[in-house]
Amino acid sequence: MIIQCKSLAKEIREKAKREARGEKLMLHNIVVGEDESSLVYAKSNLKLLRKMGFDGVIHHLKYATEKQVLELIENLNSDPNVHGIMVNFPLPRNIDAMKVREAISPVKDVDGISPVNYGKLLLGKEVLTPNTPRAVIRILENVTELRGKDVLIINRTPVVGKPLSLMLLNRDATPTITHSKTRNLEEKTKNADIVVVAVGRPGFLKAHMVHDDAIVIDVGINVVDGKIVGDADFEAIERKAKITPVPGGVGTVTNACLIENLVKAAKLQGVIP
Repeated sequence: MIIQCKSLAKEIREKAKREARGEKLMLHNIVVGEDESSLVYAKSNLKLLRKMGFDGVIHHLKYATEKQVLELIENLNSDPNVHGIMVNFPLPRNIDAMKVREAISPVKDVDGISPVNYGKLLLGKEVLTPNTPRAVIRILENVTELRGKDVLIINRTPVVGKPLSLMLLNRDATPTITHSKTRNLEEKTKNADIVVVAVGRPGFLKAHMVHDDAIVIDVGINVVDGKIVGDADFEAIERKAKITPVPGGVGTVTNACLIENLVKAAKLQGVIP
């Protein structure tokens, strides 16, 4: 009942590599402040890029003003040797996240956070879309038919829940977004064909909350006693429903989708015909 994700991630990476046609694409990753997880994520992406024959630069700005961040983005926008720009969130409180989103060139926006790309998604056109929601979609499409399925999303953020709901609508699924203020959550999860959980709370989704033969996509990443675990009670749910593992699940496919978006961005810029 474990959904295998590593083979899917490999397939996405290999296809992106072929489509790059030998171009050594460059991704610039901006990390502002002292958030350790953001820096770890940036370093893991850089490692994957180099493994794929691409390259990248990490701009770690421990202390930066909003003006400095926006100036850096503008310089990267205008540099033809920069094919992708990614900003790690959360940002320090002194920096307006919306201004940062607006500053990134839509054709270099490899994480799909630009209002332009977000607006296209809202209108049903998927160009450069957020990597985690797209990873969820790719996993689901690999194991089931989405048309007509009831999908319960436990997350309402602009990073996961909102864009994921739009992508599901594009595929004729019926998404429901829930959150910390939702009443009768268990009743809703039990009635869903698919449950996507991303709450940042280890073991939040229990086995009794999903019906037999449901599909559970665990987006959570938590550290408990030195171990990485998800938001679902994996061992209990795995005995009755299909579920993605953590680690080795959504995160693996998300990283592959970032490579895919970098190649898409290079095509939009005319670097790859």
